[in-house]
Amino acid sequence: MTGNGPLCVLTGAEKRFDGDAPALGPLDLAVYAGEVLGVRGPNGAGKSTLLAMMAGVLRPDRGSCVRSAEAAAATAYVPQDLSLYPSLTGLENLKFWGLACGLPPKAIAARSRWLLEQLDLPGKGRQAVWTYSGGMQRRLHLASALMVTPRLLLLDEPTVGADAHSAALILDMVTHFQRMGCGTVIVSHREGDLEQVCSRILYLDHGRPAEEASP
Repeated sequence: MTGNGPLCVLTGAEKRFDGDAPALGPLDLAVYAGEVLGVRGPNGAGKSTLLAMMAGVLRPDRGSCVRSAEAAAATAYVPQDLSLYPSLTGLENLKFWGLACGLPPKAIAARSRWLLEQLDLPGKGRQAVWTYSGGMQRRLHLASALMVTPRLLLLDEPTVGADAHSAALILDMVTHFQRMGCGTVIVSHREGDLEQVCSRILYLDHGRPAEEASP
């Protein structure tokens, strides 16, 4: 997949864990640059499985999930569970993830400073993460995944447990990267989140698409 093609394509993709029924699929889906796809559905519908598959964390048991070369090189995946070290400061967490992404020290410092400013955390960078409120931790969790500018952004309940201010800042970042041509897939149960930022919404039920609509 190159040029103006999709960033990620699922073709007959299916994932099974326990039991006879697949947790996801079979599912056909394509995500393009500059769009925000919302995913909604009841618990156990396969939403987190879908994002993990698109991130390359899970492989389909049947069918395929293929990312373009540019997306594979710059995929930012934000799982629902926080990937932060509570005893480290916000800046130390961002430095860790920047190093994991292969960024040089100067780029890590500049990127960290920009992300903390955008997510209204500039005064918290030198404080231990365990002192942060839930909403602040959600913002830093997003920042840790954005140390490299993504072409494909995968967000699994990024605003869960967040206050209104934190949720607004997180969704503003989604819009910012959409304008930069990033393709985004976001799962959220929070009322109004998907309608605010998505160009289309996919409803999953028992691993299968129930319907797709414009917000």
